[in-house]
Amino acid sequence: MIKIRNHLCLGCGLCAGSCPSGAISIHRGYAIIDANLCNQCGLCLEVCPQGAIIKLVPMSSDELKTLIASLKQKAGELVSRLDELIVSEKEGVK
Repeated sequence: MIKIRNHLCLGCGLCAGSCPSGAISIHRGYAIIDANLCNQCGLCLEVCPQGAIIKLVPMSSDELKTLIASLKQKAGELVSRLDELIVSEKEGVK
């Protein structure tokens, strides 16, 4: 499902102009997507200069738990690498 984040939308109309199915229009300064017309092609995501358009991807609870675990592991690895860099930097300064 494609969604407009109104707080980021400038109402510039680039998304509406790029939509091959005519699913996007501008109302009161914001883009609006007609879900009945949208074919989920994603062209609007590519042209939005503000990143105001996102694609929501449904996932199961298990998929979400796996994704979170993976992100936690990657975050832990990054923190370890940063700690190593800080120690190396301190040793180099002495």
